[in-house]
Amino acid sequence: MQYIIFIVIATYCITANSLSSDAPNLEIQSKNTLTWEEWINQTKTDLKKKNIYSDSVLNYLGKLSFNKKVVQLDRKQPEFKITFNDYLKNTISKKRISEINKKSNKYRDLLDKIKLKYKVDSKILLSLWGIESSFGKHTGKFDILRSLASLAYDGRRRDFFVKELQNALIILENNHVDKKSFQGSWAGAFGQTQFMPSTFIKYAVDFDRDNKIDLFSQPDALASGANYLHSEGWDNKLIWGEKVNISIGREFRNLSEKKIYKSKTYWEKNGINFKKKYNDNDQLRLVIPDSVDNQYFLVTKNFDVILKWNRSNYFALTVFLLSDEVIF
Repeated sequence: MQYIIFIVIATYCITANSLSSDAPNLEIQSKNTLTWEEWINQTKTDLKKKNIYSDSVLNYLGKLSFNKKVVQLDRKQPEFKITFNDYLKNTISKKRISEINKKSNKYRDLLDKIKLKYKVDSKILLSLWGIESSFGKHTGKFDILRSLASLAYDGRRRDFFVKELQNALIILENNHVDKKSFQGSWAGAFGQTQFMPSTFIKYAVDFDRDNKIDLFSQPDALASGANYLHSEGWDNKLIWGEKVNISIGREFRNLSEKKIYKSKTYWEKNGINFKKKYNDNDQLRLVIPDSVDNQYFLVTKNFDVILKWNRSNYFALTVFLLSDEVIF
């Protein structure tokens, strides 16, 4: 999740006529001059000096083999071309809309308790849950340690992945998950809300109070997601925004590119007829997902909170649009 990786974009592998505006900038960094075995041994030596890992946990590293596939997936990402409309169609299906409403009924009590504690809209949690892991059905089958070590060794974002590897070892050290079950996406995200290890360390909570933080269970996963959003500035009093009909000139395009918020009154004076009921003092900014589909959205600051979860405009807009399909 935190590394963003554009997991969903990579998953769909859809080709369109233009490069996605969400395509990540992943320049190749310097190659590792050590062999895999040398690097593993050096990493174990460095981590042992920190005096926070047991030998049993550090020994997991020595059993890892290099995973070429995750490196290939990492490097392949910029080649994917997808429009926002393609992304939207593949993320919000009739089946998913039906399922998200079934989940809203099934987990109503849990969601109400989480909302009471963290002041985060239950519809947003359901939407994130559905998009990140299809409500827990698809959490990933890649060995987390092996993926993170392989990506760290490859060197594209060595410092980032070394840190994530260290945090993954802390999670094992604290017995929140056992090594065999520690599986997730190729980029190292895991659980029903697809947290990176560093996100887990900072935001994951033991909501069911069983003395273990288990992101593969609904209570801990959803509450951890709510804690993340709350901690990053979620305002439950704000409506997220909506799709609008607007004639785009240079002025509006500049506002969008610079992410400048304007008052509700400003947008109304410029011809916007809002369908949702905002407060008069609400501030909104214009989001243009790409230059192909001519779709425009006005969003409040909660949009930026979702962007902290995943820096993709496509992802954030889809989370909100799916949440609008939830009927409470």
